[in-house]
Amino acid sequence: MLNEDKPSDDYSAVLQRLRKIYHSSIKPLEQSYKYNELRQHEITDGEITSKPMVLFLGPWSVGKSTMINYLLGLENTRYQLYTGAEPTTSEFTVLMHGPKLKTIEGIVMAADSARSFSPLEKFGQNFLEKLIGIEVPHKLLERVTFVDTPVETVNSCVLVLLLQ
Repeated sequence: MLNEDKPSDDYSAVLQRLRKIYHSSIKPLEQSYKYNELRQHEITDGEITSKPMVLFLGPWSVGKSTMINYLLGLENTRYQLYTGAEPTTSEFTVLMHGPKLKTIEGIVMAADSARSFSPLEKFGQNFLEKLIGIEVPHKLLERVTFVDTPVETVNSCVLVLLLQ
């Protein structure tokens, strides 16, 4: 499925049916039983239809950024993630598909309800300043989103829990 030219229509249709089921059957129950008072976050269409997310976790200089560069064929291009022997990744870098190379600030990503990052707003400005999105025109990113994490594995684990 990952090596096909474009995503399967079946996959898109299933996601749209899932969104319809949520809005017609599940959301009314949530409202009746005041589920939002417990969860404090309403599920958005962006979360329902978002692509799988792969987080690269580990201590510094083990090859997280290098692996992403390899998977996306970014080595020796202007798109490649910076790598080195010293700690280099200081923020959460989210690599997403886009028509052209584009950088998006974390605050903008969290404010966009079409993306699945809106729950991160509750962690405030300091956290969102450590989040950056990069849109890259690559076929693999049409089906999956990669996240390159900083050295601080405690913060990485927090992000894993938040995005579940």
